[in-house]
Amino acid sequence: MGCLITCNRSLAASNTHMVNEMKSVFRYSAILFLLMNLIGCASSSGVVSKVDPVLTSKPFSLNFIFVKASSSLSGLEAEERVLKDSLFSGLKETGLFGCVSDNQADNKQDGGIKIKAEIEAIKKVSVNQREWVGILAGRARILVQVTISDLKSGNQIESFEVEGLSDKSAFAGTTDEAIQRVADQVVAQVVKLYTKAGE
Repeated sequence: MGCLITCNRSLAASNTHMVNEMKSVFRYSAILFLLMNLIGCASSSGVVSKVDPVLTSKPFSLNFIFVKASSSLSGLEAEERVLKDSLFSGLKETGLFGCVSDNQADNKQDGGIKIKAEIEAIKKVSVNQREWVGILAGRARILVQVTISDLKSGNQIESFEVEGLSDKSAFAGTTDEAIQRVADQVVAQVVKLYTKAGE
């Protein structure tokens, strides 16, 4: 009887250990899958060009990020908002930065950076257009000029241009998707800055 109880306890402990290991495997597999998808999205239909050299002679802080989206073109308030929101969520999802805000007064740190994303050109494709004419609506396109500067000194750290294109699919690919492509690339550039700042 004692042997049976001991065996049952050993079996229960073994099962618990196996369940915990399986949970860990599933958790790490999910994280790996997410990272692979993020990398895929960041590199798909988004192109960074005209990159000015990074300012490395003076240190800068990435504890606070002030995000501003704007455009000199009229009637793009909705697109500006989508771009700003996409940058917010992308930067926050990295878990690398202390605070991301569209209000500079939220800065409780000594320093930080400003990301100014200005929409320079756009070809819109709405959901209705995509539903009615499918692939004939073409691909949504957006061109954004991004300037990253040091909040404390005002010095420019980096500037670059990003083009975002939606998919070619007949039933997918709207302006919001093109904007997301841009946001993915901007986040990837800021992560590179984070890496350089930590070197």
